[in-house]
Amino acid sequence: MANSQPHIVIVAGEASGDMHGANLVKAIKAQRPEVRISAMGGGALAAQGVNLVYESSRLAVVGLIEVLSHLGEIRAALARMRAFLGEQRPELLILIDYPDFNLMLAATAQKLGIPVFYYISPQVWAWRQGRVRTIRRRVDMMAVILPFEQEFYRTRGVAVEFVGHPLLDELAEVVAERPASHGGPGRL
Repeated sequence: MANSQPHIVIVAGEASGDMHGANLVKAIKAQRPEVRISAMGGGALAAQGVNLVYESSRLAVVGLIEVLSHLGEIRAALARMRAFLGEQRPELLILIDYPDFNLMLAATAQKLGIPVFYYISPQVWAWRQGRVRTIRRRVDMMAVILPFEQEFYRTRGVAVEFVGHPLLDELAEVVAERPASHGGPGRL
């Protein structure tokens, strides 16, 4: 018998994406506690109780030489996540930044009929703008965190919504919690 709980898969290939993914899981669980969440991520996502399919810290590489030396691991991660999507057929795939890997995985999801939600856009406005065509083809909805990104994507035919920067939410919480000895709530 199939599991009746909605299933979401989140893919965060970098430490910052892991942190943002963990905060996203908290928000999802607050609204829909019955949702099952699986992920490729790190310690922050694991701490939220998700089913960790692949530990992304194994993919933490910087620079071309390091990428080339870890190519086998990157390919293994992609193969594992593609197989997992095929086996599980989740209701939604959420991608967080990590564009080269995630856009390949988005193609797999698209073939499987799994909707793709991209949270925290790759910085295609700064470099490799040609990837916008790939995003338009493979991503059902782009959620951007910088205000100008919404117009950038919208004018290029990508379904997009500005959701605000998650670190600003965290900063607002920290400022609101400051003790009176620091000028009181809301004062630095």
